Amino acid sequence: MAANQSHERVLAIDAQPRMLASLQALAASRALPLDTTDSLGEARTMLAGGCHGVVLLDPGMPDGNGEGLELIRELRDGPGDVDVVVFTADPSSLAPVQALRHGASDFLRKPCSPEELLVTVQNTLERRDLSRRNREISSRLRRSERLYQYIVDSSPDLIYVLDDEGRFTFVNDTIQRLLGYQPEMLLGRHFSQIITRADRALAQCCFNERRTGDRATRGLELRLQPARGGNPVYVDLNAMGMYGDGDGEPAGHFLGTYGVARDVTERKHAEAIIRHQAHHDMLTGLPNRVLFQDRLRQTLAQARRAQTSAAVLFLDLDRFKMVNDSLGHSFGDRLLENVARRLRECLREGDTLARMGGDEFTILLPKLEREDSAARVAEKCVTALEQPFSLDEQEIYLGVSIGIAVYPQHGETMESLVKHADAAMYHAKAQEAAHFAFYDANMGSRLDHYLSMETGLRRALGNDELSVVYQPQVDASDGRITCLEALLRWQHPERGAIPPMDFIPVAEQTGLIVPISLWLLREACRECLALGEPGDPPRLAVNLSSLQVEQPDFVDGVVDVLNSTGFPPERLEFEITEHLLLRNTDTVVDKLRELSGRDITFAIDDFGTGYSSLSYLQRLPIHTLKIDQSFIQGLQNGGDEATLVQTIVAMARGLGLAVVAEGVETTEQMRVLQSMNCHSMQGYLFSRPLPASAFGHLGQQGTGTPCPSTTQVNAGSRR
Repeated sequence: MAANQSHERVLAIDAQPRMLASLQALAASRALPLDTTDSLGEARTMLAGGCHGVVLLDPGMPDGNGEGLELIRELRDGPGDVDVVVFTADPSSLAPVQALRHGASDFLRKPCSPEELLVTVQNTLERRDLSRRNREISSRLRRSERLYQYIVDSSPDLIYVLDDEGRFTFVNDTIQRLLGYQPEMLLGRHFSQIITRADRALAQCCFNERRTGDRATRGLELRLQPARGGNPVYVDLNAMGMYGDGDGEPAGHFLGTYGVARDVTERKHAEAIIRHQAHHDMLTGLPNRVLFQDRLRQTLAQARRAQTSAAVLFLDLDRFKMVNDSLGHSFGDRLLENVARRLRECLREGDTLARMGGDEFTILLPKLEREDSAARVAEKCVTALEQPFSLDEQEIYLGVSIGIAVYPQHGETMESLVKHADAAMYHAKAQEAAHFAFYDANMGSRLDHYLSMETGLRRALGNDELSVVYQPQVDASDGRITCLEALLRWQHPERGAIPPMDFIPVAEQTGLIVPISLWLLREACRECLALGEPGDPPRLAVNLSSLQVEQPDFVDGVVDVLNSTGFPPERLEFEITEHLLLRNTDTVVDKLRELSGRDITFAIDDFGTGYSSLSYLQRLPIHTLKIDQSFIQGLQNGGDEATLVQTIVAMARGLGLAVVAEGVETTEQMRVLQSMNCHSMQGYLFSRPLPASAFGHLGQQGTGTPCPSTTQVNAGSRR
């Protein structure tokens, strides 16, 4: 766009400093002479100088009190020649009508594109410049027909004249640029030929306008149909009737219509984009929370009238946070786009899939015939998301937990259905074997309990409510403690001791297990160092959460704890589960090997209960197998358990691995294990979990008998 060639300046009046600064930057980029002010009083002073031809005004300024519209009227009725372009955020349909009626020459809504704003101001300046030149030509050519034709055909707007029956008697050359018609092609034809079918009824009332003055049509939006088809062109129409004045025509006789139509297609497209963005997720293109709630509201209203059912499904992706944190938000965004595509393929045409935010999605199933139809949709979604996603030559495995609430069984309002579907989703997530669940009345209380537990856990770290206890691993041949396993305990200030089986799953699901585990490692290293055992001090065993290992900074965090506490890495052993070995195996292997290179050892906890694989034992730096206590409990019966334990011990010996038997509670179990050449044991027979201070003298036991302090503590879970 060419810079303004006239000496006129543009005055922008707005109460927002940031808006004025933006306008100055835009004007500078196009060499547009622009002055700014945030005061109507100062604006009047500046306008009195006569240097400004165009005013860009927000009549709704906080200090305006109606003075903005008054200023427009003053400029319209005053001796000067100033065009006012109204630039306002007022969303009402009356705003443009009111501005134009007070004398504004153009109207823009905030926000608009910088290009649209610049084009509007530049067009106004060009139009003013054109008008000045036309007046000069008019004075030279004495208002000749040539001047008239030049003015009209140079207008950027479509200008037309209709006779009293609505047929074109004149149309300027802009029609060719706008719709592809030659002007002479339309002469004598009815205006309806260029109006889209959907707008013809409205055009019948206003295009062939018979009113004049303030009652004439202004700012009417219509769609015009191009000559060769294609997308309609949106125009802003101003039209008024023409009547005889008695000079050659009977006074008051209706002669026809004069109108001006401005192309606003780009503005309409921009408005459509804004409307779409207000109701859709920018990343996936799915309906957002606002649009989902609107559709749910309509669905429930229809279901009440027709006495039919509907269902809301609440979906939460499993492991997405870990992927997002490990591989970056850009990778996570592309993964969400792929998730959205797969979920769309699971639904009917009339169903609604929405993204609520983050990795949460909702599905609306209207006109539900049977409750199991919702279950089938959930199964489709689970199956679709179980398949790996291939991005950047990486295979990513996700899962999904789905809660289902059905109208009217599980709620009759929009809020209750979404809330209950959310509660059912939490229930499904807590049940590892179940991927989806229907809501039942008990879930509400469980969700409240879950949220209460989560809130309490977030406070527990800072309030010194967490502590560490230790259960020893003992060499049964001489009673010597070889290792202390660190276990987490939570003493709630109001509810007392909370069992680990109640709060550990909550910590896992919320991600709190990561900072809690790091705190436990640091505290255990500090306490074990403080024991000051002479000779050969026991080693320290710490359980690892799979979520903790998946953190990008897992290795750095462990190294930082060891460096800050001074704990020897060769005395530290991490216990991992077989389930961890199935998740992102290559990444897990790299991290475990790096720590193993620093002399840290690893044990597989609860061995035999998961997906045991010799390939894992060969690939990973595993040093110890801990036989799950479920096998130990049946040893004295001489059944299959004894055979399995004997096999595990023999396999471990063959692979050069140490073996620890968990959950040893009776002397008979200890005797059988010793007969199998398994002497390293752990269980209540030797000691329950105790504070670190209780092990100041146990390290020197050499009796080969259970530790005497076993009777000093109450019963409790080993975990």
